[in-house]
Amino acid sequence: MLESTSKAKSGQANVSPQRGNVFDKPSAIFAAVILGFAGTGVAMGMPLLVGSMAKSLGFSEQQLGWLASSDMGGLFVGSMLAAFLVVKINRRFLAAAGLCLVILANYSSTQNPDLLPLMLSRLSAGIGAGICYSTCTASLAGSHNTARTFSILLFVLVLMNAFIFYIFPIIEGKWGVNGLFMFYLLEAVPILLILPWIPKHCMEESDEGPVKDGADVFPVQLRVPKVLPRLCLVAVLSFYLLVGAYWAFIERAGAAVNISPELISGTLTWGQVFSISGTFVTVWLARRFGQLKPLLLALLIMVVTMLVLAGKVDKATFVFSVFSFSFFWIFIDVFQLGILSNIDHSGRYAAMVPAFQGIGQAVAPTLAGTLLSYQLGYSSVMLMCSLASAVALFIYLHVYRELLRVAPDIANKG
Repeated sequence: MLESTSKAKSGQANVSPQRGNVFDKPSAIFAAVILGFAGTGVAMGMPLLVGSMAKSLGFSEQQLGWLASSDMGGLFVGSMLAAFLVVKINRRFLAAAGLCLVILANYSSTQNPDLLPLMLSRLSAGIGAGICYSTCTASLAGSHNTARTFSILLFVLVLMNAFIFYIFPIIEGKWGVNGLFMFYLLEAVPILLILPWIPKHCMEESDEGPVKDGADVFPVQLRVPKVLPRLCLVAVLSFYLLVGAYWAFIERAGAAVNISPELISGTLTWGQVFSISGTFVTVWLARRFGQLKPLLLALLIMVVTMLVLAGKVDKATFVFSVFSFSFFWIFIDVFQLGILSNIDHSGRYAAMVPAFQGIGQAVAPTLAGTLLSYQLGYSSVMLMCSLASAVALFIYLHVYRELLRVAPDIANKG
């Protein structure tokens, strides 16, 4: 018994230096964060991409839902594939494969404007994006301070996506939707050059030698029931039903009540800029209250925000919802990734997060498009969003109570 305890302590001691030496290197964090942009660019720019496809290609709302679901469904497939491979093969090769698929699929999208070929191209682009984002999150999950590391990720992504909302109307005005596809192609090319900075494997060698796989190294995983991280993934899926439906159709909802394109584009852009503040607040809140309690409050606020929008869409509620959504989306993402990384430092579950985000975003636009096809209006879409956030809220509440019982240090960890 004493020998076993000694080995556990020894293993734990070997992990921290290794994780600090490799996964906390600025170059490794930088490369992972930039790779993350290749995995999230389409998802973050989805409202303008959907609007552009509607104007340039003349698709119906239901068809637009299918196209958005193709991108997000591909994200799920790519992320699940990467979550399986990320602990088995060289992560640099995996990321390179994802980037090449993004490049080829976006070029194909410019050549195939018909619905079925375009859906297949968007599916392929989503698969490549999913591979990139899962490789990114798995690498960042090895950090000591997950709230800080994922806040850096979301901070950079917000800046880049604010730029997207500024530049996309300009690109679309000159080259139409094909210009947007080419933007995603061209931003992926230079990322190939920084892949050597990504740690090759889930556990790199340290001065003390190679660190074994996380499941047998971190004692906390022996205390936490296996069902809890799986429930967290279900909560991620539920929350991303909100994200997928709201983000795909909020531009259309604004246009339906005659809000000007300039106000819509400007609000979406400044909403992204405003969300930067959320990345700073998360680090402070995590230190003070842990990650789960602020997450519960943020999900509750999302429920209320969607209910307000379901009551009436006008300029005031549109602007309010975009700013509230933009701030708390980033806020919630940081804590969802941080909580799973605290439970499992090997990165397995963190790598699965994009997959569950992807399936939520794949299903949501189709569900929302179906509601709209039955003439139920955008209020029905926002009610669906509110329900999705409520489900995630109750799941995390259960997870928090269970962690307080079996691992209170993790329940309140920042």
